[in-house]
Amino acid sequence: MATFALTGATILIGAGWTGTAPGDPGTQTVSGTITSSTDISTMVSSVELGLSADELDFTNFGSGGWRQKIAGIKMGTLSLTFNQDFAASKVDALFGIGGSVIPFGGIGTYYVDIKPTSSARSATNPSYVAQLVPIAYTPLSGGVGVLAQVQIQIPTTGQVARLTA
Repeated sequence: MATFALTGATILIGAGWTGTAPGDPGTQTVSGTITSSTDISTMVSSVELGLSADELDFTNFGSGGWRQKIAGIKMGTLSLTFNQDFAASKVDALFGIGGSVIPFGGIGTYYVDIKPTSSARSATNPSYVAQLVPIAYTPLSGGVGVLAQVQIQIPTTGQVARLTA
């Protein structure tokens, strides 16, 4: 059984994509990579890409009194926890109002590429890519004597893809 401790994840964010981008309508085969990306790995203390689907009930008289379920429309949410930093080119400057990478409430196309390690994409180091919709940002959160951290939850739009090459 394989074990793994997430110690060196790579998280890239950017507004351009080469190849067939994730999230584009009708896209079933995603390929390529982010262009002009910003590596935010050193700013992030926690990353989570949650995938889920609507639960649809298709119970019928032939189900023997048991509910039957199928997956409906799928969705993803990227959760990032940052150690807050208001310096130039840091968390607030990248994600806050008027941010330079994924501005809060920004209109445009934004992408994320997450790998478990800094090594190249492979079958044992897959890259999860998605298009993002920046609709929430909390610039200040914390208490007296507590490390100022910010959690950002960003919904994905369209397909989330797993790339190995």
